[in-house]
Amino acid sequence: MKFLISILFVLSIITLNAQTEQTEAVAEASARPKCTQIVTGEVRNKTTNELLPQAEVVLSDTNGNIIETQAVTKDATFSFAINCKTDYILEGRRVDFTAESKQFTTTDEARKRLKLLILLDKGNIDFITGAKGKEVEQISTKKVQTKEIQFEETKLKEIKSIEKKPASEKEEVTIHPVYFDLASSYLNKAGKTQLQKIVNLMKKYPNMVVELSAHSDAQGSDKINNWFADRRAKRVYGYLLKRGIHANRIINKGGFGATRLVNNCNKDVQCTEAQHQQNRRTEFVIVSM
Repeated sequence: MKFLISILFVLSIITLNAQTEQTEAVAEASARPKCTQIVTGEVRNKTTNELLPQAEVVLSDTNGNIIETQAVTKDATFSFAINCKTDYILEGRRVDFTAESKQFTTTDEARKRLKLLILLDKGNIDFITGAKGKEVEQISTKKVQTKEIQFEETKLKEIKSIEKKPASEKEEVTIHPVYFDLASSYLNKAGKTQLQKIVNLMKKYPNMVVELSAHSDAQGSDKINNWFADRRAKRVYGYLLKRGIHANRIINKGGFGATRLVNNCNKDVQCTEAQHQQNRRTEFVIVSM
């Protein structure tokens, strides 16, 4: 009996030590500082080099999910805390200017400070210096030449004239909406097929830039409709990015809820499911070819 008690005592000590070591390991891991970096910069007019204090800067992941949005300060600066070894998309926006974005990947160097310059108009984002004034060479960027995107009347007339060509050519310049199921922001089979056609078209025409906006039907509350529309825009935006379309070629205008119905199916009108689905859509406009 004494021998058995001794064995049980030893086993309890071993178990206790193992639990202690596990607890200490977890505590040590929790105490270990997370690898983070800081990205700062300013927003300027590309043509005049003037600061743009009314701008906003959006930090997103490569799926189009917004991590943080900042209105720049009075001196048009911004600052984000970011993780090491992570892919990001940084986008600058301002009324009357073309939104510009850059995808970049951070290094594994903790507490590194990055300085960026966002140039709006034709602009792009240029990496300038690191914390010690040296050129930042470690960051992997995917640069794509940008083109001025303007909703000029002449450009719209050009697109309309092209759409009048025979059906065999019309497919090259017409982008049909992507439709969604009821109470869903997920892409169904038909939606994925349509999006793949858009990917193929944009790869065929490497200078093409599109604007997307997403919408809902009027069956739910305004809050729910806005949420679904916003998620649909992000879902389509992320799909295009994952298939190799650069962020500079996609202007994501976001969700508009049920404010832009394509038919008379508002809250007071009885409509079929097919009629409601016409409003549950992400639609596209070609703004540059």
